[in-house]
Amino acid sequence: MSHRSNNKAKEITIREYGLLIKGGNSCDIGYNSITASAFDWLLVNGQSIGENGRELVRVKRQGKSIALQVVNFVGVLDTPCGTRIEILPKVATNDEDPELARKTLLKMLSVVEKLKLEQFHNSSLKVVKQPLFEVLITQFLQATSKLIKRGLRSQYQRIERESSFLKGQLLTAKQIRQRPGRQHYFHVSHDIFTADRSENRLLHSALAQVLKWTKSSNNQRLARELLFVFHDIEKSVDYKSDFRKWSTDRTLAHYRDIKPWCELILSQQSPITMIGYNNGVSFLFPMEVLFERYVAAKLKRQLEKPLSLTEQAQSESLTKHKDQNWFKLRPDIVIYNDKTIVSVMDTKWKVLNQNLDTGRDKYNLAQSDMYQLFAYGEKYMKGKGELYLIYPKHEKFDAPLDHFKFKPGLQLNVVPYDLVNDECNISISL
Repeated sequence: MSHRSNNKAKEITIREYGLLIKGGNSCDIGYNSITASAFDWLLVNGQSIGENGRELVRVKRQGKSIALQVVNFVGVLDTPCGTRIEILPKVATNDEDPELARKTLLKMLSVVEKLKLEQFHNSSLKVVKQPLFEVLITQFLQATSKLIKRGLRSQYQRIERESSFLKGQLLTAKQIRQRPGRQHYFHVSHDIFTADRSENRLLHSALAQVLKWTKSSNNQRLARELLFVFHDIEKSVDYKSDFRKWSTDRTLAHYRDIKPWCELILSQQSPITMIGYNNGVSFLFPMEVLFERYVAAKLKRQLEKPLSLTEQAQSESLTKHKDQNWFKLRPDIVIYNDKTIVSVMDTKWKVLNQNLDTGRDKYNLAQSDMYQLFAYGEKYMKGKGELYLIYPKHEKFDAPLDHFKFKPGLQLNVVPYDLVNDECNISISL
């Protein structure tokens, strides 16, 4: 069963590829009811997200009516009527296990977004029962509280002002132009020691934002307590400019862990924003990108020198035309031994079925993916070596498929990645 707050009609949990239906009392993680207003809004807005028209939901026939199937994205979304929808990835054998899916997603976010969430890295830890978004807010607030205990950093800033007494440097040119009757005021310039700096302004803005978002009374209370510390510090009015000014000085070493949180909350570089609605939470992550970046990060940590990993390489093209390289080939992962390529890999957030081992079904493999890997093998590996296609592990795909031979010396391995235990059957030869 999905997690519920006191306001049961307003918060629901659905898994990826689950169905949302208009009205009713269903509350299964794979088949959940939402209000008519939320359903209608998603029907209009959820099928054309962003410039590329990427879908959040697809319309499915459900008896005599229709349902909305959640696809592509995971995270949390508020509708204008106040319904909060938590979307979790399908990662476990048991579809009725939202806590494990929530914990796995938090683990992936901690790695990809460089968030300090060590307690979610150990697969033996208890699963997470709190809603995903409230967990993230709790972690951010705790990190901010820890930073404040170590002290907000201040800096000297040069200010210019009109003063009734002489302090600092007299601005002679302005003083000469002083209006009649105000000659007893001095135009001066001097330094002040203030906490109103870019890092603290961004923190103030992030705290104010999560206070608007959170529905947890504990998070609301802690956010208000922390905001009191920033009473004399302005909020950021230019996020991009203030992030560029974020200091890497060692006196601000304890600020390093909080920066990714601020980027996530304020810049929202990874989440997408629903069109036509900006007041509620729209914290959605494209699962295929999250999976790709997570697998690359985990593999990178496992490699030992002289092996190295490059993401999204684009040194090769499919063809040359008029002395130009056309159709860039961009594999997700390229493994090097010094400067020699030893393997090329692609990740796919798709569902394979190892039981569909017929020439007709082909395990649900896409022919376009096979062509893509063949092109990588020819162009990046000169037609010799081992390629990998990595898919998420689930109950119907829990072991590597038999090898696919493109030609003598060029072989493709299709393997599952276990997101719960972080295991993958990959062997790299030097």
